[in-house]
Amino acid sequence: MKLNRSATRALAWTLIASGALVACSKVPVTGRRQFNLLPDSLMNSMGESTYQAMLSDVTLSKGNDNAKTLQQVGNAIAKSAGSDGDGYEWEYKLIQDNDTINAWALPGGKTAVYTGLLPVVENEAGLAFVMGHEVGHATASHGAERISQQLAVLGGLAGLYVYLDRKTEMSDDNKALVVAALGLGAEVGIILPFSRSHEKEADVIGMMYMAKAGYPPNESIKVWNRMESATGGSSMPDFLSTHPSNENRQANLSEWMGQAKKKYQRSNQVSNSTRTLWASESASSGKSGSSRSASSKKSGGDKSGSSSNKGSGGGKGSGGGKGSGSSDSDRERTR
Repeated sequence: MKLNRSATRALAWTLIASGALVACSKVPVTGRRQFNLLPDSLMNSMGESTYQAMLSDVTLSKGNDNAKTLQQVGNAIAKSAGSDGDGYEWEYKLIQDNDTINAWALPGGKTAVYTGLLPVVENEAGLAFVMGHEVGHATASHGAERISQQLAVLGGLAGLYVYLDRKTEMSDDNKALVVAALGLGAEVGIILPFSRSHEKEADVIGMMYMAKAGYPPNESIKVWNRMESATGGSSMPDFLSTHPSNENRQANLSEWMGQAKKKYQRSNQVSNSTRTLWASESASSGKSGSSRSASSKKSGGDKSGSSSNKGSGGGKGSGGGKGSGSSDSDRERTR
C-alpha cells in the first residue's frame, strides 16, 4: 500500500505537535509518571459507548446472588479507590458465559466479569482482587495511555517515512517495507512492554484497593495460581506476551505485599470473605455442594449471545507475596 506523501507529512507533524503539548500525570498508588495525550472526558465518552456496544452482544446474568455479590464487591472497591475515581460512573455487569475466564474494564469505570471466572476467583476476596485489578486499570487511565503510546509510535513511523521520502531514492514500496519492519520492532520494544507494565501495575493497585476495602491481600496469590491452573499457562514467550508471566507477577506483588497488609490491618475487615462461593467442577466433586453455581436459574439477559474473547484476559488475578500465610484471614472481623 502506497502512502500519500502530503497526508503522511501532515499526520507526522500533527502528532509531533500533540506530543510536545502532553502533560505528564501520576498513576495512583505506584506514583509512576505516565504519557497521556487524551483528556478524561473523551476517554469516558468512548468507554460508555464501547460498553453499551459490547454488552449488546452478550447475555447478562441479573437479579441473582452472583450478580448481587459482584455489585457489592464492586461498590466496595470503588469506595476504596476514593478520589482516584473522581468523575467516573461505576458499573459492574456479570456476563453469562461459563466457558470464558475473563474480566475487563473500560475508561470511566465500566467493568464486566464473565461467569466462567467465578470458579477461579472462588470467593468474595478473590473477586475483590479481580475487581480491584479492573478498577485499577480505570483509575490509572491505562486505556488513554495505551492509545497515546500507539499515536506516538504512529507519529514516529510517519516521520521516518517523511525522512526517507526526502533523503533517499528508495521506492515507495521499499520505504513502506522499512516502516513496517520498524513498526514491528516498536511494538515489541515499546507498546508490548508498556502493556505488561499496565497489567503489573493494575495488580498492585487492585491489591491495595482490596486491602483497604477489608479483603485479605494474600488471597491475590491464590487467585493467580488458580488462574494459571485453569488456563493451562501460556506457551508464548514473556517478551512477546501482553501479560507478564506468573513468576513476574508474583515477584512484583511480593514487593508491595507489606504495604497491602498494613492497609488491611487498618481496614474494617470483611468477615468470611475467603469462604468458597464458587467451586470448580474438580473441587466441587469433593465438597458438600454448599458453593454456588456460576450460572443461575434467575439469570437473564438483554440479548442472547456469547463473548468472542475466549480464554484469559485483562482482568486476571495475580499472585504474589510468598509466605504471607493465612494470618490475614484469621484477623477478619465483621464489617
